[in-house]
Amino acid sequence: MKHECCAPNCEYDLAVIGAGSAGFSAAITAAEGGVRVALIGHGTIGGTCVNVGCVPSKTMIRAAEAVFSAQSAHRFPGLRGEAQVSDWAALIAAKEDLVASLRQKKYANLLPGYHGVTYIDEGPARLVLGGVEVGGRKIKVSKVIVATGGRSAVPDVAGISEVPTLDSTALLELKALPESLIFLGGGYIGVELAQMMARLGTRVTIVCRSRLLPRAEPEVSEALAKALRAEGISVVEKVTYDAARLDGSRTVVTVTVNGAARDLAADHLVLSTGRIPNTDGLGLKEMGVET
Repeated sequence: MKHECCAPNCEYDLAVIGAGSAGFSAAITAAEGGVRVALIGHGTIGGTCVNVGCVPSKTMIRAAEAVFSAQSAHRFPGLRGEAQVSDWAALIAAKEDLVASLRQKKYANLLPGYHGVTYIDEGPARLVLGGVEVGGRKIKVSKVIVATGGRSAVPDVAGISEVPTLDSTALLELKALPESLIFLGGGYIGVELAQMMARLGTRVTIVCRSRLLPRAEPEVSEALAKALRAEGISVVEKVTYDAARLDGSRTVVTVTVNGAARDLAADHLVLSTGRIPNTDGLGLKEMGVET
C-alpha cells in the first residue's frame, strides 16, 4: 500500500528496501534533505527492533528482573520475598500491547509528517536495471539503500531440520511458559533470553561450541558462566553439536563433551547461533552487488 499522505509517483531519488529502524531512519533523514524517497516494506512496519526484538525482549527481561529481585530479598536479614508468573497470557498480552503502541507512535504515525516519503508494501523487492521491482511493477530510482535486516541462522546439525525449533521471535510468542528449554549458542541474544526464561521459572540449559560470549574477553565469559550457574542455569561449554531428534513431545540434542556423548532433553530447542541477512531473492548477485 501507499501511505495516504504521499502523492503517487513512479520516480524517486532514493529507494530504501526495508522499513525497520535502520531503513525508516534513512528514509526520513533523506526526506528532510529534500530527497524523494520510496520506503519499501514487506511485512510489519518497524522491522525487528520494535516488533520482535529490542522492545518485546526488554519488556520481558524487566518482568523477569522483578521476579528475580523479589526472590532474592532473602539476601538481607529480616527480608523474605516471593514472586512467580501467575498469568503468562496476561504478561504476553501486555508485551504485545506495548509493541503495538510503540509501532504506531514511532513509525506509522510519523509517516504523514514526511511528504517526501512514499511507503510501499506490495510484496518483496528485487533489484533490476534502473531501479527496483516490487509487486510486478518497476520503480525507477537512481540510488538504493538495502536495509532488510536479518533472521536467525540454523546451524548445520544432523536432524535439526526434522525437529521443531524456536528462534527469539517464536520464544517471545509462546502460549504457555515452558518447563524446560535448551539454548543452542552462547551469544549475547541467547544468553539474555536464557537468563530471562530461567528467572521466569523455566529450567534452562545453554549449550555452546566454545564459551559464552566468544567475542568477549575470556574473563568476562568465565564470570558470566559462574553468575548464570549461580541462578540455576546449566551452562555446557566446549561441545560438538552431533544431532537433534524428537523423543515423544520433547527435543533431544546429542553433544560431545570432553570426548563423551551426552543427551540433553527439553520441551523446546531455541536456536541462538547467530543471524543471517534477509537478502534472498533480492537480486544482489545478479546486479553485481558484493556482500
